[in-house]
Amino acid sequence: MVNRINSSSASTLQGKCWALSIILLAAWVRFHDLSKPAIWADEGFTLLLSSYSPSQILFHTARDVHPPLYYLILHEWMSVFGNGVFAARSLSAMADVATVALGIWLVRLVSTRRAAMLAGIMLALLPIAVRYSQEIRMYALLALLMVGATIAFVFWVKGSGGHWPLAVYALLMVAGLYTHYFAAVCMASHWAYLWVLRFSHDVKHQPLLAPAWWVANGTVILLFVPWIPSLINQSRLSGFNWIVPLDVPTVVSAFWQFVSYSEGPKESIGMFYSLPLLFLAVSVVIVMRDRSENKFGMLLVMYTWIPLALIAIVSLIRPLFVYRYFVFAALGLPMIVAVGLDVLWERGKALSFILLVLMVSTESVGLYNIYHKGHIVYAEVNKVDALAEHINALARADDGVVVANMFLYYPFAYYNKTGVTPMFYTPPHQDGTSGRPDGYMTSTLIQQNADKVYLDNLEWLTPSSGRVWVLDGRGDGAQKVVIPEHWQLLDTFTAGDGDVRLFSVGPGIP
Repeated sequence: MVNRINSSSASTLQGKCWALSIILLAAWVRFHDLSKPAIWADEGFTLLLSSYSPSQILFHTARDVHPPLYYLILHEWMSVFGNGVFAARSLSAMADVATVALGIWLVRLVSTRRAAMLAGIMLALLPIAVRYSQEIRMYALLALLMVGATIAFVFWVKGSGGHWPLAVYALLMVAGLYTHYFAAVCMASHWAYLWVLRFSHDVKHQPLLAPAWWVANGTVILLFVPWIPSLINQSRLSGFNWIVPLDVPTVVSAFWQFVSYSEGPKESIGMFYSLPLLFLAVSVVIVMRDRSENKFGMLLVMYTWIPLALIAIVSLIRPLFVYRYFVFAALGLPMIVAVGLDVLWERGKALSFILLVLMVSTESVGLYNIYHKGHIVYAEVNKVDALAEHINALARADDGVVVANMFLYYPFAYYNKTGVTPMFYTPPHQDGTSGRPDGYMTSTLIQQNADKVYLDNLEWLTPSSGRVWVLDGRGDGAQKVVIPEHWQLLDTFTAGDGDVRLFSVGPGIP
């Protein structure tokens, strides 16, 4: 008996050491080069919005496309740690490290310790999670909330802890809905699981029929009702019309983005489609072989696939499929693979090990892509920090600064140390209509000072110094800048796909 107790204690200690090692690995890959990439457009908008008061955050968020909770949390985070690049991105990085720990816990609740450790390794290295743990946006926070809610859901289905797990579930789901609207499709996956469970002969009780479940979900809806008018306003005015129509290659590419942070080998149709088909096959095997009472293997499968399927269906009518919105669902892929490898382990350790190495190798390629290629507006492309540093070093207090690329305005506003309020170039459209934004989506932060910020014609700019800096870029969001004939080019500085030009515009001294 003593030997058994000692053996159990040693096994528990070994498991804790493994879990700690995996969490440390997750922290290392997420904090590695965290502040290296320059702030890009969405991050610049987020930093500026989160610097406002809570009431202003609520006002401006209602005119954008996402709910306000992440911005409110970041506001408090920056009040403690500052608004530096590392400090601000640390919120997402810390959230995602915690998500890896919760992922290990979730798999341990529904499977074996070995499956939990395998899932932890793959979660720690999952490229899509690492990528968005290094961005000042809400996707890592949503993942943390959804995995946490799923753990609470599992405890409740098991009947552990009475109604407390359901109370925690409701709280986390409300927080999720106020973080990102895709929390609703995660919630739908839990409903789908309970609905399918209702037809299983192995289940002794039916959680779907429990009054507490309906009360908890009703509470979630009631607590979200105050924001629904803002959601309707966002949908009506913002329209989400920047999301491209969905096609099959886009869905398939999402799986490659999840595990390799690439669009996949499109030159080979077989290889391109092999990845989602492999995940689908493993998912089917897990569901078919799950003989447990509560079918938690099926829950992991539904947690992953239901959100993707629902949004894909909706996108046939109104495009909403954006792969970064599915970070929380992508976390289910390593969990599914881990459970599958655990089942295979008893039948063929060599094959199971080979598949694990293949998965980890693919993820390692994804990490390389993140660190060395990065986001499309990162790395060698996005050098707005260098462009801003050049202006900060040479600009005078009475110079003019004009940004001619919409994706550079907020990042430059973040890095700007000149004391000069940058203007945004908004020439009229070809049909003569105004080129100024309508004050919704990201332009909401500028609207209250539109007449001071928007510049329709460079001729109108006559700074007392006689000098104007024009910050431009050759990527998306670039305007065709019409330079007045009498302006004299004094200097050009290029970095990445952007450039800064200094002009003499009048009698001022060059």
